[in-house]
Amino acid sequence: MISRFLRYGCFFLIFFAHAIKTEEILIVEEKIISTAEWKEIGTSHVVNEERIKKTNPVHPSNILNQIPSVWISRGSGQEHLTSIRSPVLTGPGACGSFLILEDGIPTRPSGFCNVNGLFETNFENAEKLEVIKGPSSARYGSNAMHGLINIINFANSTEKRELLANYGPDDYFSFKLKVKSEIIDISTSLSKYNGFRDNSGHDQQKFVINRKFDLKRWNANANLSSTNLNQETAGYIYGLDSYKNLSEIKKNTNPEAFRDARSNRASLRLFRTIEEGYQSLSPYIRKTSMEFLQHYLPGTPLEKNSHQSAGLIGIQVNELSSYSLTRGFSIELAKVELQQFQNNALTDSSAFNNAVRPQGFHYDYEVEAKSLALFLGFSDLEIQKDVYLFGDLRLEANHFDYNNKMISGNTKDDGTACAFGGCYYNRPEDRKDSYFDNSLRLGIENRLKEDLTIISQISFGFRPPQIGELYRLQKDQVVSDIDSENLMMVEVGLNKKMKNFLLGLNIYTGKKDNFIFRDANNYIVDDGKTKHRGIELSATYYINLNSYIEINSSLQNHEYDFETETSMKEKIYRGNQIDTAPKILANLLYSSEIDDRLTLELQVQKMGKYFTDAANLHEYSGHTLLNADLFYKITNSLTYYFSVKNLLDERYADRADYNFFGGDRYFPGREREIFVGFNFSL
Repeated sequence: MISRFLRYGCFFLIFFAHAIKTEEILIVEEKIISTAEWKEIGTSHVVNEERIKKTNPVHPSNILNQIPSVWISRGSGQEHLTSIRSPVLTGPGACGSFLILEDGIPTRPSGFCNVNGLFETNFENAEKLEVIKGPSSARYGSNAMHGLINIINFANSTEKRELLANYGPDDYFSFKLKVKSEIIDISTSLSKYNGFRDNSGHDQQKFVINRKFDLKRWNANANLSSTNLNQETAGYIYGLDSYKNLSEIKKNTNPEAFRDARSNRASLRLFRTIEEGYQSLSPYIRKTSMEFLQHYLPGTPLEKNSHQSAGLIGIQVNELSSYSLTRGFSIELAKVELQQFQNNALTDSSAFNNAVRPQGFHYDYEVEAKSLALFLGFSDLEIQKDVYLFGDLRLEANHFDYNNKMISGNTKDDGTACAFGGCYYNRPEDRKDSYFDNSLRLGIENRLKEDLTIISQISFGFRPPQIGELYRLQKDQVVSDIDSENLMMVEVGLNKKMKNFLLGLNIYTGKKDNFIFRDANNYIVDDGKTKHRGIELSATYYINLNSYIEINSSLQNHEYDFETETSMKEKIYRGNQIDTAPKILANLLYSSEIDDRLTLELQVQKMGKYFTDAANLHEYSGHTLLNADLFYKITNSLTYYFSVKNLLDERYADRADYNFFGGDRYFPGREREIFVGFNFSL
């Protein structure tokens, strides 16, 4: 393995090294931290600072669910699951299908994703949110299979001093401060919430600081990002349509459940102009830790996980006479640790569960991970008049060195056997696993007119198995012999600009191979196949200078392309809809400046129906929500706002699910909520 990394390293030196001439140093950081080079093809979406401030998101779903084909499913507190041109994916490594970046740097190593990854970012107080829909692994690597989300804290160099405060029901309070100058940028966000359900409050603190300076021939930014979350957790409520029952939605059957999570990241971004472009180097270090009670499992074991990592990303862009060329590399080292401990003997479940889920440690392991990647991209290569070719290629190697700190096998932590043939949890022997993946994107941009562009592309995405899928085994599975998931997607997009109308239309179809899931034996296997198709519409109509209507919607179909039986005793037939995959997602926004001081916004959010089990025997009917916002400008520096979420007090579920052992279950949606606040800037 080491020799392979050395060979890759030598390739990088040849690949990246160039004799260069340094011109006047210009600030090009925006190009470095942004995914802007992906914007040309129409598969990405940008949420600007104005929209973020007007939405004033309490949860990532508030802001990101306004994007076509994106659904952030809300759980308890800040918990969430992600869907981008996909169903809401679950399982021990499903979160690996989506890449989360902050200022262009991944928040986690490739094999250690966090299903709630967005609460480790400063999305509440960001200046820009970028989403790429569909495979983007060719440029951004592991986990960018279904898409990525990039949180940009400081999108431009405009100086500002800004204070935002927000008050809401159940003692909700948030405070945001942003200070930007020529030398230093500071962003902080504090929030406290008692929760609308019993014992479900949280405290959250986030802080980002960015220091600008010159380092010889380089412009430099030193960045520090830190988050802390202390949360009381409420799980599902049970019973068909129980989310409609006011006496049920506030119940918390696991008041002892909690989640404490901390993340810290530091990076140094170096950038300079060269004769025909620019170069950048971004070394970084990261550390996270998390403790949470797994209240959804019999015995409610406590999980502790953490990681430490360091990496380097290098990029060189050359703006040549006939095209633009991008070359780069990334290298990363990480150490991951995980423990699962059950404090008390299980006594109130079935005889089987009581016996196979013993008191004591279930898992205790560490994994050392290495990753190395090379990528090459080009754009604006004119092959005939107004027709341009673009593409990206990536080679990536991931290596995991697993060390089990306990007795191997499905025994108790003292080595004794459980009844019924063995304990539920199985710990594999020490082992090493390596994965070598490549990814390609190739497309054509046809600029038919100044205001009309058609884009066609084929793209491939991948994710290597996550650490939880490889080493967190159950029952009698001794080894998880699985390979990387792969997704191929073809799409055609159209962008049209008119005097008072903007239109974006995308059609895509894709196939996924090596889909990883738990089979009927509770083994983690990779022989699944799925299909993904959809139509996305983004349109903005400017009624006049002061009013506009914006619609972002998607019609999608996600289905299984194989037959099997799952660990949940669900029979899957080819053509079944994938569970938790609504066919319709839509967001309609009306904004009007009534006068120089007063702005009114009305927002309609539509969630279509979806099946809640893989066998397609149970479903959630969907819902429609209406939100209203008023913004009143007292002075040029001070604005008050009044916001009503779920104006019609609709009874709905943030997420619906069906479990063979528990039946219909839901995360209930919130009743009508009223928020007030202000924005003060200098």
